[in-house]
Amino acid sequence: MTDNNHGYRMTEFRKSCQRHNMVRKFLRLFLFGCSLMILAAGFSLAQFHTAGAEQTQGDQAGTGAIDNPYPVEVLDLNPSQPASQPTSHAVAQPVSRPGFAYLGEFEVAAYSSDGKDMTYSGEAPVKGHTAAGALSVFKIGDTVLIDGDSYVIEDKVDEDAREKLRIYFDSYEEAKQYGRKKCLVYRHSEEPLEGANYLGEFQVTGYCSCFVCCGEKEEKLTKSETVPKAAHTIAADPSVIPLGTRIVIDDVTYTAEDTGKAIKGMQLDIYFDTHEEAVRYGRKEKYVYLKE
Repeated sequence: MTDNNHGYRMTEFRKSCQRHNMVRKFLRLFLFGCSLMILAAGFSLAQFHTAGAEQTQGDQAGTGAIDNPYPVEVLDLNPSQPASQPTSHAVAQPVSRPGFAYLGEFEVAAYSSDGKDMTYSGEAPVKGHTAAGALSVFKIGDTVLIDGDSYVIEDKVDEDAREKLRIYFDSYEEAKQYGRKKCLVYRHSEEPLEGANYLGEFQVTGYCSCFVCCGEKEEKLTKSETVPKAAHTIAADPSVIPLGTRIVIDDVTYTAEDTGKAIKGMQLDIYFDTHEEAVRYGRKEKYVYLKE
């Protein structure tokens, strides 16, 4: 009996130890699982706190939130210092300029002489003065304002060019530095004094008695068989302005005494004493009036 009792007691002891071991294992697993849950909850709270701080900072910067898409005004925490103003990028607007008409916003490029001594008008190009324009938009002799600076259209731009207006510079480097810009452009709005005496707008050039202008002639006389005189004689198309007609250009009175093969329609040729003066006059668009 003793041996059996001893064996029974040993069996019960082993079973008790096994139960304790199972309980300890269960507690370990339980505690481990609780630890993981606590860590996960802490991590979630930290993420939520960070997102809330970023949202608050974004709202203070004026970007708004999803539920409130309108900008939020920043509270001035230091009223002794003036609040910073947002940078303005307002587009320049046309303004009224006496004597000038607003043409619009043009893309303006730069150009240099490239070895040419004369412009299309016959004038020597001058930096800060000479501009070139498409003749479908401008006419030679037009005074234009480009971003407030005054220029005269003395050269022409090809009609298929990207820009219709160019500014002259002395060197390629200066032109390259200017590049291409959008500018507000105005044109001098001098209008003809239309009336019974107004003949129209003519293209006016210059000529002289040399062989370059008139060829080889035995007598240097006009078509009217008069001796040509500067500031007096002008060549015209007789079908438009008959010979002997007196006309006024820029307050100077001329008499139509001559003709020319190239003078057709709304074209006139003013006589000068020298070829250099004729070339210098170049080509201009002028209002022409009948002398009373």
